[in-house]
Amino acid sequence: MVSQVKASILIVDGYNIIGSWDELKVLKESDFGSAREQLIANLSAYYPWCWERIIVVFDGRSYHWQRTAGVEVVFTEGSESADTMIEKLAAGLSLYFQVEVATSDFAELRAVSALGANVLSARALRERLEAEREAYREKLARKNKKGGLLLNDLLQQSVLERLEKMRRP
Repeated sequence: MVSQVKASILIVDGYNIIGSWDELKVLKESDFGSAREQLIANLSAYYPWCWERIIVVFDGRSYHWQRTAGVEVVFTEGSESADTMIEKLAAGLSLYFQVEVATSDFAELRAVSALGANVLSARALRERLEAEREAYREKLARKNKKGGLLLNDLLQQSVLERLEKMRRP
């Protein structure tokens, strides 16, 4: 029996990360919308070569789900907190995907861990993004020395495996 690699999904507790990253915390003081947009822009740079799906959840007044630069952005209904939505997503998706949740909210951390998701603190998410950026730069430098960069060099192994399955049914 061949073990199947689960696709990876990152679920981000949007306002928690904004309140934890210094540059976003400062930005939100003058323009909350720009802080949200900057977080989404930061994350979109890592889609799809770190995670196959990135979902950012914010508390909202009316339910809204949209896709921006490859990142899925969810605003909850006024009666539902972002934490509740994150827990529902983690519970449903962790059966089929490798789910990581980015939050520094201790209660949320415990809840999603119990649902089978891996947890990244705001600091760990920042460190992971920086490490991925550096790894990408190193890979790009090596490929440029060897004569070029291929799409296969940028995609996750699980994405490559699924594309190969589609190519050879």
